[in-house]
Amino acid sequence: MVNPTGIPEGTVFPLELERLGIASGAKIDIRELDGMGKRQKFHVYLYFEESLAVSSTLEEDLQEYRGIPDLERPFVRLDTFLKFATESNPLFTQCLDELPLVVEVIAYGEIEMGGGKPIAYIKGLMPFLDELAIDEDTFSMS
Repeated sequence: MVNPTGIPEGTVFPLELERLGIASGAKIDIRELDGMGKRQKFHVYLYFEESLAVSSTLEEDLQEYRGIPDLERPFVRLDTFLKFATESNPLFTQCLDELPLVVEVIAYGEIEMGGGKPIAYIKGLMPFLDELAIDEDTFSMS
């Protein structure tokens, strides 16, 4: 899986990211991954379908889903997801304290986004609801 920058998308990560624990198969809290991305200058794309995350490149997915609003795609940038979730539910951050969302790191790559310089990115797989350890009282309505 190679994109036009010539840098393949795959499971080989730069050493500086591996030192932070970012590698294929690593499971990282969504907030921690967001902070790492901001500090290390990479984007994080969250995938909701494992088969899509592992069978295509980000560039292929962006091409296939162009014209579809970001939040209606089977993947979304992490910062967009967090902004939407926080705006939709002001208690979202508090909920993450009680029930952390842990993302599985799938791949690393770089993509040209029109700025002249390739942008590093990580693809991560969101957990399915049935994989979350939910305490009965976590979301009680009382």
